[in-house]
Amino acid sequence: MSQTFTCPKCGAPQDYQGGSAPTIQCAYCETTLIVPEALRSATPDTSAFDANKWTRDAEQLVEIKRLLEAGKKIEAIKLYRETFGADLKEAKDAVEAIERGKNIQIAQITLGAPRTIQIAQGDDGITLTPTPDGGVQISNGQSRGCMTWVIVIIVLAVIAAVILPVLLSVGAFALFMPSSSESSRIVTSLTDVPRASPTPRATETPRPSPTPQFAYVVSKFGGKGAGAGKMSDARAIAVDNNGHVFVGEYLGGRIQIFDATGKFKTQCLLETKLPLPALAADRRGNLFALQGTAITQYDAATCAVRNVFQPMLGASYESIAMGADGMLYATLTGNNQDGIVRLNPSGLETIVTENAISGQLDNFELEPILALDGAGNFYVLGAFADQVFKFDRNGKFVDTLGSKGSEPGQFSAANTLAIDSQGRIYVSDSKGVQVFANDGRYLDIFDIPKNVASGMAFDDQDNLWIAAREQVYQLKIRE
Repeated sequence: MSQTFTCPKCGAPQDYQGGSAPTIQCAYCETTLIVPEALRSATPDTSAFDANKWTRDAEQLVEIKRLLEAGKKIEAIKLYRETFGADLKEAKDAVEAIERGKNIQIAQITLGAPRTIQIAQGDDGITLTPTPDGGVQISNGQSRGCMTWVIVIIVLAVIAAVILPVLLSVGAFALFMPSSSESSRIVTSLTDVPRASPTPRATETPRPSPTPQFAYVVSKFGGKGAGAGKMSDARAIAVDNNGHVFVGEYLGGRIQIFDATGKFKTQCLLETKLPLPALAADRRGNLFALQGTAITQYDAATCAVRNVFQPMLGASYESIAMGADGMLYATLTGNNQDGIVRLNPSGLETIVTENAISGQLDNFELEPILALDGAGNFYVLGAFADQVFKFDRNGKFVDTLGSKGSEPGQFSAANTLAIDSQGRIYVSDSKGVQVFANDGRYLDIFDIPKNVASGMAFDDQDNLWIAAREQVYQLKIRE
């Protein structure tokens, strides 16, 4: 029997035919929707609910607040990223909202009546207790309340039995990882909200043929999951001269290796608790993975560790890239700098340039992202600055390209870049992938299906490989 409920994102009515499936897809906006329990013919499994995770997350929120009060904003942003798997823009926005005392949310789902939870830290650690009022208080349990912090967390009365198992079992992690175009959120809101009827669709009229994009997809592989060839949050990607494609999950310490056709070959399992933001591969069978503050060198065929490169005391590597000279390069932050260094096979650093971005803007860059062209020029994307900074092979500053904004040639939430064999610069932001000539002129923009590029790399044939959370795309350049 057909039953109706509405999409919480676009308000469209859903013609649900019944069954035990916990989710359906909205035909209007393609959002994955959780079917209200009352409409399902079977009760979902509740075994996946993990109250300990809520407790651990609450402890990390308290620690983030403590770091902010201690003036350690950068450390607070890094801890937020590690805890919630957010990208830099999301983490920065969320932490700054916490700093301002704002209430922020992760997701919103339309279902039954709301319930609230109190999170408190006492001598025995963090506890979660249902409360009758409309908020959640996070505090350290001291009577003088020196760290009292009120955050609104509204959770369904059925959350332990329905929502979390569904989120975990159907792969709805994207609810907690909104796209760059949405506000960052750290508190789940699940409540009934009146929804307006969707605007009727206009009658379809013939459209002119679209202008071909600068680049187009020729193949893709992946899909949501944890099995061979599946992925949930792939953000790091590298290719080598033997046609291998290395894809790293941001959390969980997993690097999958595919051939050029997208066929799964094997995987490397790394440290599970540290984020994996970047990969690089050379022509000598080495794979380099950036985790925490250090870079680990692996045998690309066997995943055996060959070396570990530690930065200088008080610093951390934030991005890595392989040069055409076969040397590994990295951006280095900490000790009030954001520089570029060259690493020899033993991991010995040679400074290319100090204060790459802060030396131009007088603002310290938390996450400078690096790429090199075939002529040895360096390009550093400032994720906070929303600009790309160009340096010559000797590390001398040359020019900038782009600026913060939403117009063509401007960046909004830029997060990765790559250089092709013609020296053209590709920068991914919330609008798509923008392309610039090597002299900084804006050329074009193209997009990829359903997501933004989190990691990009070119192979020797000028194919562009893009990691986009649950999918990997191979693109051809038209020009």
